[in-house]
Amino acid sequence: MISNVQEKNISFLDKKEQEINVATNENCTLVLSNIFDASLNLFLQKDSNCKLLVFFKDEKNSLVLRANLMENANLEIYFADFSSGNSELSSNVILLGEGSESIFKFSSLTKNNDIKKYQISFSHIGEKTKSNLEGYSVNMNTSKLKVDGVSHIEKSAVKANAKQKVKAILFDKESAAIANPILKIDCEDIEASHACAIGSLNENHLFYLLSRGISLSDARKLITIGYLSPIVNNFNESDKEELESYIQREL
Repeated sequence: MISNVQEKNISFLDKKEQEINVATNENCTLVLSNIFDASLNLFLQKDSNCKLLVFFKDEKNSLVLRANLMENANLEIYFADFSSGNSELSSNVILLGEGSESIFKFSSLTKNNDIKKYQISFSHIGEKTKSNLEGYSVNMNTSKLKVDGVSHIEKSAVKANAKQKVKAILFDKESAAIANPILKIDCEDIEASHACAIGSLNENHLFYLLSRGISLSDARKLITIGYLSPIVNNFNESDKEELESYIQREL
């Protein structure tokens, strides 16, 4: 692991499409802001490490992300969507080099009439490549969430490993969440798994909190914070405070 970490804030105010090259052995953190109708292309060279932090917080957010990873490159993507209104995200990570790895973790809060759509895909081409998609969502009122997760393991990707897990809580009967975990496997010598759980609020958890004298409103808030807050720990201190305040305020 490289000791020097460079952090860079990427703004799309002046340029809607940007391209970033992470050099060999470079270790960097990218923070995305002002994201509307934006596109980011990432190229990770051999033995590079990149952490990408994406925070949707305005009324309109849309991002297209493309990444190409060379040998032993590592890309970590942490996505927090606590915005008001509709949002869209499309991510495609191509694991070209042997031993390259990528994770995509997200937390999403939908409410009112929000419609949020995420398309998250990994293409395994190199041998011994790894991918992991993990997402958590809380859906309220008449809001809707759709997550399409695709892991494609091609013939050349011997010993590849692909994982997917998406969980969503529906707080109201009119809210909805759809998760489509898709595994496309063209190679036999691999490991792959997917899990999806969508359901209403756990009545036992709610009853426990109510029995301790906590109001229904505060109980819902506590459960939501516990469900969504783990993503916050991956951000820096200033963004962490903003994320936590967003969760509190939007509830």
